[in-house]
Amino acid sequence: MKLLIVGSGAIGSILGGFLHKSGADVTLAGRGEHLRAIQSQGLHITGIWGEFTLRDIRTMEPSAAAQPDLRQHFDAILMCVKSYDTAAAAAAYGGLLKKDGVCVSFQNGMGNMEVIAQVVGDARTGGARVIFGSEILGPGHVNVTVYADQIVVGPYKPGHPEQNKLLDRLAQSIDTAGIQACYMDDVYPHLWAKMFYNCPLNPLGAILKLTYGELVGHAPIQLIMNDVVKEAFAAAKGIGVNLPFDNHMDFMRFFYDVLVPSTAGHRASMLQDIEHGKRTEIDALNGAVVQYGERLGIPVDVNRTLVRLIKGIEGINGK
Repeated sequence: MKLLIVGSGAIGSILGGFLHKSGADVTLAGRGEHLRAIQSQGLHITGIWGEFTLRDIRTMEPSAAAQPDLRQHFDAILMCVKSYDTAAAAAAYGGLLKKDGVCVSFQNGMGNMEVIAQVVGDARTGGARVIFGSEILGPGHVNVTVYADQIVVGPYKPGHPEQNKLLDRLAQSIDTAGIQACYMDDVYPHLWAKMFYNCPLNPLGAILKLTYGELVGHAPIQLIMNDVVKEAFAAAKGIGVNLPFDNHMDFMRFFYDVLVPSTAGHRASMLQDIEHGKRTEIDALNGAVVQYGERLGIPVDVNRTLVRLIKGIEGINGK
């Protein structure tokens, strides 16, 4: 398989690095100082999965996507850009996907697959639940901080068996590379479970500047997190997602007992974005819950308040 990873941030670099290390045919697409450092010095990976430097990883600048010889070149595109860059990235790189290939969202939040499908079509679109943490410590240096569960890969819509086989092969390639991964016919319960994980931790971690473990150490904050997930759970049930939990508190017990302890030292990516003066992904997270809630007539006041607070912080930062 020829794999193109669009987005050379922390998650894209880790996926690309491990796949390259396992011998997969990988090209890492991106821009900026981090990509230039990978080109000149290699990619240095540290953290809970070991320390090593990888050289000779193929890279691609955005301008190269227009080259005619790259048209319909890749079996799979792994979309790892921020959610607000999905449309631009799909438009820029979608033409590089083979006619029977798949473009898979490895991103936070909801709505990314819908945007990708508008460019490459429903049959060639997939999604992945990624729930490990990483950060760029410097140009060319990515650190894996925490791991909560395996990657789950699946189709955007059912009814396309050939593309499903390709999604299964992609999951197997990632698993073979050393990052646990599997294929599921229905990825949506896993995507929403990640929403239940991200929607309380990301904005509250950004607002209060606390790690995940520090957040859950305070009973009043736990009450807010419970309410955030209660609203998101109702939205997911309202659109017919087949959730593996009877109610939101079933998830919260798993959240407090399993997920947060395994990622206790992690600092929210939303906090990292704010600290670096970048735009956050609040619209694809709590903002998506608000959109679903308003459409379904479900109360989403707590999520709406968090969206307004993060938007206020972005405004103060000039974003």
